[in-house]
Amino acid sequence: MKHPDELARLRRQEAELLKRIERLKKSMNETKEIKTLAFKAKLYEEARKELRRIQEKIAGITPEGMED
Repeated sequence: MKHPDELARLRRQEAELLKRIERLKKSMNETKEIKTLAFKAKLYEEARKELRRIQEKIAGITPEGMED
């Protein structure tokens, strides 16, 4: 098991990614130009992949019974 500091760092990254994903979703809904929308969609997918990676790390280091 990793240090609680590592878990805290991963949780902060997770929270930041969730905020970024929400901002991108809102921005994509407001975007009309196709090129801009495609770029934002790419950023959105990258953020989702990073979030998935962070959540998998958290799942791997969170002791049993400590999940939210």
